[in-house]
Amino acid sequence: MKIISVGECTLDRYLQQNQVRIGGISLNFAIHAKRSGAESVAFISRVGKADEAMIRAKLADEGLDDSHIYATDGPTAHQDIILTATGERIFPPGGYDFGCMAGFALNAADITHIQQYDVLACALFRQTQPLFEQVMQLPFAGWRVADFLDLSDFGGDVGVLARHLARLNIAFVSGHEAQLASFTALSTAHPHNAIVVTMGEHGSVAIVNGRMYRQPALPVPVTDTTGCGDAFQAAFTVAYYHSHDAALALLRGAEQAAKVAQQLGAS
Repeated sequence: MKIISVGECTLDRYLQQNQVRIGGISLNFAIHAKRSGAESVAFISRVGKADEAMIRAKLADEGLDDSHIYATDGPTAHQDIILTATGERIFPPGGYDFGCMAGFALNAADITHIQQYDVLACALFRQTQPLFEQVMQLPFAGWRVADFLDLSDFGGDVGVLARHLARLNIAFVSGHEAQLASFTALSTAHPHNAIVVTMGEHGSVAIVNGRMYRQPALPVPVTDTTGCGDAFQAAFTVAYYHSHDAALALLRGAEQAAKVAQQLGAS
């Protein structure tokens, strides 16, 4: 199984601890896909030259292909993080900067590289929308996987997910119980696709062809919830690709998320 993840790498700046960790939704997904058993994982992104050596060293440590990482004079994307006493992360207003990822687009060599993989993953939020749209439109014979976060950048509009669902094998969204009926209706209309709803301490739900599978969150001492969702998604994807068993994939996702929750940093 070969997975390629396209999107941001960030410098996660923990304000209370005065520490910087390498993170970002798409990089976290790539790292945890490899840790979850994917044989080959690649990552495509753009970073600042000042951080290039550190980031490439991280990717090498994790066994990721970094051949399509680009470095520029601009700053690497960064995210400020404040942790509560219970380990929940707070993103303070103005604490995110897309940095040198602004305007990033795939070139012909990137697209050729992507087409060698079995699974293509990307995330959608306001800043990544042009890149996401490109990823959704490019010719690709394998599985597409997308993280829609909580849709807050789009006013919570479930229609954003619906518009892309036909091109996806797995759609992830951070949601809540009240949304499950609308996601189930979407699933029935797209019976071959999985919609996976993560609900934090309330666990997760996978909906396949209108059927709902539930997984409770695993009880562990929580240090930091940063990256738990990314780890969950990566482990779910690897397990579901191999088994087509939604219940098993939910469990593997919960297990990987529980590991991350017990440490500082997403990886």
